[in-house]
Amino acid sequence: MKKQRNPTAELTLLDCVNAAAEKLSAAGVAFGHGTTNAFDEAAWLVLWQLGLPLDTPLQAPDSSTPNRLVAPEEQAHIATLLEARISTRKPAAYLTQEAWLQGVGFYVDERAIVPRSLIAEVLVEGSLDYWLGESTHRVLDLCTGNGSLAVIAAMVYPDVFVQASDISTEALEVARINVERHGFQKRISLHQGDGLPHNGIHFDLILCNPPYVNAQSMAELPPEFKAEPALALDGNRSGGSDGMDFIRQLLVQAPACMSEQAILVLEIGHERAHFEAAFPQLDAYWLATSAGEDQVLLVTREALLALPSQPTPTPAQTAQQLNFKPVSTATDFETFKQLLLEYADQDLADAKNSSIWQDLQALPQRYGAPKGAALLVYHGETLIGCGALTDTAQAGLAELKRIYIRTAFRRQGVARALTLQLIDQARAMGYDSAAISTWPANTASITLYQSLGFEPIAPFKIHPHAELVFLGVPLLRPVAN
Repeated sequence: MKKQRNPTAELTLLDCVNAAAEKLSAAGVAFGHGTTNAFDEAAWLVLWQLGLPLDTPLQAPDSSTPNRLVAPEEQAHIATLLEARISTRKPAAYLTQEAWLQGVGFYVDERAIVPRSLIAEVLVEGSLDYWLGESTHRVLDLCTGNGSLAVIAAMVYPDVFVQASDISTEALEVARINVERHGFQKRISLHQGDGLPHNGIHFDLILCNPPYVNAQSMAELPPEFKAEPALALDGNRSGGSDGMDFIRQLLVQAPACMSEQAILVLEIGHERAHFEAAFPQLDAYWLATSAGEDQVLLVTREALLALPSQPTPTPAQTAQQLNFKPVSTATDFETFKQLLLEYADQDLADAKNSSIWQDLQALPQRYGAPKGAALLVYHGETLIGCGALTDTAQAGLAELKRIYIRTAFRRQGVARALTLQLIDQARAMGYDSAAISTWPANTASITLYQSLGFEPIAPFKIHPHAELVFLGVPLLRPVAN
């Protein structure tokens, strides 16, 4: 019989951390607020509860610390803290009211998000030094939240003055605690406001970790992230869905607040695809961080001035002006054919071997009633794309095909809206499920389909290229939009 450990016996420090890590893993808690795994999170909680430095070595072979005994009373306190972490699903930083960023300690509570911005890395590692110089005197930390970036900027650049701004008065109260904690009252000023300040100051450096999470990701956030102020995360306050609402206004308005050689450093998390879709013409520099090279970018004032004076329409705004015309007449099929020829010329890497040429010889038979359908997409009165569906050898399965959007209207949510229209059409025609096949390199398309609920399925047709990706979605339930 396996001997059970006496819960009141003295355990070593490392025993306590390992046991706590097992409990965190079993509970399925989410990480990302200063730690990335169960062991590090457990170490944080245990060391904090015991009053030990958070950098205490736990796995160093030449240290006696991991074997330090933890008394039963101390174990009980650790268990209480651990239970609070699991039952409330609040980030550990909210329970300890302490967080660390680039080795700097900060106070934090639920009035502000937990310090974790990757911009801190580029500040400390000198990644911005090439663009800065002796003329860099005024820094704006926009969406300052807890004030951690303002404090770190003041530490890294001892000659600058920092204005830290946020829409939330509660977050600014937390920021004030951190400014005072680090003694920067004379070099960091706090201001409440929504967006860029209009006080006539021209900043040499703007730092911004704005709300940028897209609508779908907001709905799917783990409880730990939902415990943070939504105002600091949700990038869809103006009715959009791609997380870029705040950023659209920021990039248009920022040049008026920047000195001639100023730069803007912006964090966008995992939203690079949405960012580039919203600003396809922006000349940006992507900065390397521990999370890769697609989460923090730098843009000059000159590049911002080259943007259109009006923000790029949101996908929702574009969708409001879309019209979908069923292809039914000979004229419609001729228009459809011309779009497919354009599609073959522009988008098919191996057009000469594509089945599109067989399609062109028999469009009404392939995409006409009763088993097929095709749609022409108009933005207002401008023809911008097409899409179609047809039957397959598998009963009840419709294949979505020939989804083509002209270049000027890509990355604006048109393909998504068109796909949803085709899915609705397939459902109305009595199909049980819909499927697509595409090349593995078409990552943007695959991401789009997956966001609509498509999942990998077995091939539904024989194709000479075995590497094709096959995705399908049942139509018995509504598809996410």
